[in-house]
Amino acid sequence: MLNLLLLGALVWGMRRQQWAQAIKPFFFPALLFKMVCGVLLGWLYTYYYQSGDTTTYHYASITLSDYAVGNPAAYLRLLFLNEFESEAFRATIPFSSFPGFSNSFYFIKLLSVLNFLTFSSYYLNAFYISLFSFWGVGRLAAVLMQAPGKVPNAGVVAFLFFPSVVFWSAGLSKDALMFGSMCWVIAFALDVAHGYRVSFWQILLLPVLLYIFVKIKLFFAAVTLPLLLLYILVKRGATVIPALRRPSAQLAIYGFTCASGLVLVYMLQKFLPVAFLLEQSAHNYNALLERSLHGPHMVLENLEPTIKSMVVHFPEALLSAIYRPFIGEAWEPLYILIGLENLLLLLLTGMAAASLFKNTGIKIEVLHVLLLLLVLLLGGIVGLTTPNFGSLSRYRIVFLPFLVYLLLQNRFAQRLLRRVGL
Repeated sequence: MLNLLLLGALVWGMRRQQWAQAIKPFFFPALLFKMVCGVLLGWLYTYYYQSGDTTTYHYASITLSDYAVGNPAAYLRLLFLNEFESEAFRATIPFSSFPGFSNSFYFIKLLSVLNFLTFSSYYLNAFYISLFSFWGVGRLAAVLMQAPGKVPNAGVVAFLFFPSVVFWSAGLSKDALMFGSMCWVIAFALDVAHGYRVSFWQILLLPVLLYIFVKIKLFFAAVTLPLLLLYILVKRGATVIPALRRPSAQLAIYGFTCASGLVLVYMLQKFLPVAFLLEQSAHNYNALLERSLHGPHMVLENLEPTIKSMVVHFPEALLSAIYRPFIGEAWEPLYILIGLENLLLLLLTGMAAASLFKNTGIKIEVLHVLLLLLVLLLGGIVGLTTPNFGSLSRYRIVFLPFLVYLLLQNRFAQRLLRRVGL
């Protein structure tokens, strides 16, 4: 009861924040949808799959919490210094072989702290993490409503109501924690870039949210943060440099700098950990492929840890990450639902393509280029490292809502959303 009261107080405080006023009609329906998805995620892994990372994280966190009660000093050393009292105890904790690098072990430690508040209740933990995710996602949806675009509610649809995005970014999972922090950081960057008011508390929270994002998904952060920083420099530069005030000039500068950055990385690959990243990507793909042969999966033939091989396979990997599995590739209920959503994505893509041929006057902004690059780069990374369709549907939340947002930026989509009351 105390936890439910605290959750209610957090929701009340969140509802009073300025960003929440921008999405006021959608706030409670979206929050309820998120919380329900958090419960459904637990049910899916507990009763349907009867295993999974979410249950592994939960029981491992209970082990750490119990350890804290019996040996608080050793627990604090483990929590802050990753020091185990014995190898025998380390063997009882999953994902602890490399505690300083494992994002799963980091998540388990966070859950062990949360357990002291929730008395190790799985679903109370899921509610807190879902609320954290909603906080970040809601802020980004609110910021996008003020951003240049033909369809103000496109961000609400993409981030707060698109089914797989909400489902896989809810519940007791490190993906929910990562996605909430990622969206919060992007929202903060857009606020700064567009000259919106940034509070003192937001500045204090920025290092914490950045750390969570980087700690859980370093690869994704390494792509996202430079693009955001460049966007801020271009948009703020336009306020002091007259030549940059034209949208075409901003697009040229942003596009040229991004292209130059890719060329520079290629030229300096011997001095950067490019080879290591390529090897890790290929290793992750092959390791997951071996475990996925019994279920629906995609195969990138002759994928090698080289830039040439990754570039050659990039289009297939990206398209597979977005549109697969198709309906008929697998007949399990979950894959049928994913296939139906992917069919919707195909229809939205066709609608967006038709709007281009109809010359409906779509105005390209630097923000659109930023989001498109996030879709291409993050989608390529996910596709090149994730052959399993089940994992693919979960990991693609990092780019899918940005794609949906972009696909809705046309008059056809605007008319469609108006018909459904959005």
